[in-house]
Formats: sequence, structure tokens, C-alpha cells
Amino acid sequence: MRKVKPSKLKWQDTGHGYSRKVLMLVNNSVKKTCKVQFVSILPNTTVITHYHKGQSELEYVLTGSGTVRSGKQIIRLRPGTMFIVEPDERHEVKSGRKGLLLFVTKANYSDDTEWLE
Repeated sequence: MRKVKPSKLKWQDTGHGYSRKVLMLVNNSVKKTCKVQFVSILPNTTVITHYHKGQSELEYVLTGSGTVRSGKQIIRLRPGTMFIVEPDERHEVKSGRKGLLLFVTKANYSDDTEWLE
């Protein structure tokens, strides 16, 4: 066991409208990877439509507000909101005037994000 100090981890700019702090990246026994991270989206920012070929995401809103859209479905985001994005599900996230801070887990993680314009 080890204590994690998120304040000691550096934010990584992704170049796609958000930054992340990776808390954990672990391979399991069948060579699948789990990634756990904080995601920060600046105020009034859109993370453009994208999808992940093989990974599922579970996202939990820690602070801020905004929306996540997949097709015609829109979920309003506020602290305590949790949502799941399945593989190949196109989605877009928009932050509100205070931005968004998310706790994100990625199952079957790989660098497989496809960005759509």
C-alpha cells in the first residue's frame, strides 16, 4: 500500500482542451490496462467529439458544471454526477463557467482515442 498525494503530481496538457493527472496505470493478468486519473477542463471549454475504440470510461464530477453529449442524449454535469462512456460511443464534453474537475477510470485502456472535427 502507498499513500498518493495528488498535489505532488503534475498536470499534463493533452492539447485537446483538458489536462490530466494520472494517479494509477496498472496492467492486469490478461494484459489489459486500467488507468485512473483526474481530468481538468478549463471554464467554458469544449472537448470536441471523440470516441475510444476499446476502452470504457467511468467519470465522476468532483467540482464544476457542464454537459456531456452522446448523439441526442445530453447529461447535465454537476458535483456527484457519474456517467459511463462505452467503447466506440462518440461523446463531447462542455464545461460551464467554473470549469470541470472529473475523477476518471478507464478500463481496457490504450491510446486509442479518435478525435472528430
